[in-house]
Amino acid sequence: MLKSSTQQQKNILNTVIGALPDNRPITSLQLVEEHEKCPKNFQSINKTYDQDQDADLWREKMLIGKRTTRYLCQSKSEGLPGYIVETLKIINEKETIPEGFSQLTRTADTEQKAWRKKQLVYRLAKKGSTKQAVTDIILCSRLRQAPEGFTLAGDINGILVCFKSSPVPHRPSPSVPSRQSITDLEKTIENLKIQSNGASTQAQDHEYVELLSSYQLSPKRAASKPPTYSTGTLNIHTDVEGVPFLLNPALKQYITDIPVVYELSGAQLEYDFHLERQVMCTTKSQNVQLTNPFFQ
Repeated sequence: MLKSSTQQQKNILNTVIGALPDNRPITSLQLVEEHEKCPKNFQSINKTYDQDQDADLWREKMLIGKRTTRYLCQSKSEGLPGYIVETLKIINEKETIPEGFSQLTRTADTEQKAWRKKQLVYRLAKKGSTKQAVTDIILCSRLRQAPEGFTLAGDINGILVCFKSSPVPHRPSPSVPSRQSITDLEKTIENLKIQSNGASTQAQDHEYVELLSSYQLSPKRAASKPPTYSTGTLNIHTDVEGVPFLLNPALKQYITDIPVVYELSGAQLEYDFHLERQVMCTTKSQNVQLTNPFFQ
């Protein structure tokens, strides 16, 4: 089902494309004995334009035996590269070919003699050297003059050969840039490279500054050192050395119950050590009497 739908769409597309005018120049002509054996990329003209009848150019009546036929084929893609068909002309079979014209001498499919009595010749022109080119060829079996928009090339055995000429579109040749413009372009490109490199360097420097600032704000915490003990008596250094001893502010409401030693005045800090001195003197006197032989 899908294949059938795709084929139907393809047929519709081909019909639309076939109905559109093709103003491309004809690039090559061929002659065949059987129109079904038209060369690849060629289209045979096997029907007349005015009556839709057989467009055989040989036109020889045969009562017995095989009928000889000739069909003209045209192409808009094959032929000598860079050349197009500029004009057509019908001449007698034994007439000298006009200068610059080419002729078809053999059929492309069977290598048989191309014409009898009369023949078609054409002139090729290089693209860009001509303003007009042949874009369409029709064959008429009843009309005695070319239809409107066509030019009569002549008749072959009672068949009118007509062609349409159309202007050849010319593409402006690209202008060659001057040396100055090339130099300016090179300078512009170099400036863009410098700006790009500078922006990249600034971005890297900015990232380094941000990284450095982040590192300074949040340095890696060093491992705690073990306490260091000096050789002096009770000279011990720990990590809490230098930290002031303060009472937690939450405990100030209980100030009446806790003796505040660090808030005592200078007078309160005075203490009389007289008793201690007396005890020490008495102890020393007793020790002297016990150890001195004189007192014994």
